[in-house]
Amino acid sequence: MKEEVVRVVCRDNDELVCKMVKAATYEFTLATRAKWEMVICDEDTEIRAGEFKKVHIKEIYLEPDMVAIPCTFTHHAIASLIKVGTKGGAKPVDNDRIVAYAYILGQETGQVLKGDLLAVLNIFPIMFTREAMTPREIHGQ
Repeated sequence: MKEEVVRVVCRDNDELVCKMVKAATYEFTLATRAKWEMVICDEDTEIRAGEFKKVHIKEIYLEPDMVAIPCTFTHHAIASLIKVGTKGGAKPVDNDRIVAYAYILGQETGQVLKGDLLAVLNIFPIMFTREAMTPREIHGQ
């Protein structure tokens, strides 16, 4: 298992946070059982065709060792979900996470309203196939 020192750059309460972290790649097994979680917009917003935008969504709780994969089907006529983000920035997969916002791309110019279904997340439980190194912050770098 090759360890790397990487710089993790994220936002915590809209403040830019950078940490040096020692981490390593790892293998995991994806379960065949999964669940769907709806990604529901929690604000009204205007979007233009081709515009990339961050919007607040109704929070989705992810238990430890769960992986979220956006469904590839389009669920909203105006915007497509590109990815989601969690409160408190990036966290290892073995932590609780709260998905609080979505990054969307405007397919057309129009409105996305509070309560609109943006997409569906496929939530899969995982199991580590090999012993995984827990990423740890390196202080003083």
